[in-house]
Amino acid sequence: MLEEVPEFVDEAGPEHGKINTPDASPVDPGHVEIESSFAHTQAKRYWDRSGNSRDRGRAREQVLRLAATVGVVENFDIAAGGCYVWLKDADNDFDPDDGVFGPDRGHDLGDIELSGRYRFFEGHGLELAYIGGVTLPAGSSSSRDEIGTGQEFWSFNQTLATSKNWGKWTANAAVGYALPLGGKRENARGTFNADAAVGYQVLPWLQPEIELNYCHDFLAAEEDSEVLAATIGLVMPINEELRVNAGVQQGLWGQNADKATTLILAVKLAF
Repeated sequence: MLEEVPEFVDEAGPEHGKINTPDASPVDPGHVEIESSFAHTQAKRYWDRSGNSRDRGRAREQVLRLAATVGVVENFDIAAGGCYVWLKDADNDFDPDDGVFGPDRGHDLGDIELSGRYRFFEGHGLELAYIGGVTLPAGSSSSRDEIGTGQEFWSFNQTLATSKNWGKWTANAAVGYALPLGGKRENARGTFNADAAVGYQVLPWLQPEIELNYCHDFLAAEEDSEVLAATIGLVMPINEELRVNAGVQQGLWGQNADKATTLILAVKLAF
């Protein structure tokens, strides 16, 4: 009699990590994950206040990021991450006070993010977690010579994330809000994010996935900015120690925002 063919997905279920949507699965206690990623974003068009697409000078952003996540106790981990940013914008602003154009490029360290993730429910293939953290304004400020690489103010960030399995199918959803703090926030009043992702574990090392990503910046004395984008890509858990993510995000609709395309590559090592 032939041996029974083992289940395609093991007891741990399909990989929960996605490209742009947070997941609710903390790192196991005593374990560490280190992730390095590179994102290249460019835009040649933007959406005006009515949502109409218009031409703009080419804008480009490249971000090299490094982050580490440590499992502290059961259902709780902490993470820290930083980045280096390169910016270029051919559509630079004209300063009427001195009659010259502003800087069209800049590069420097970006802001630092610290966070903790607490999974408060797990059962029936469903996980729920709260992610709270802060953004430290470690990036450079804009000057006459260079575009700034940081937001220039502190922010308190909180996200509610969920992950759910259905056999080989896996889905994530998250909603979050970043609250700016201090006088340097100027017109910034907060950023709301909502993400949803679904993937299918075709092979133990290969999971195609698709996401919808929404972001709304609330501003005082200015028009708000919002963008709806889609992400498609591959999540590749090569083995227990190595995972590679590759994908592209495309802006679909927005107001007072660039119509941007982002290419993303990330490598995660687990110990």
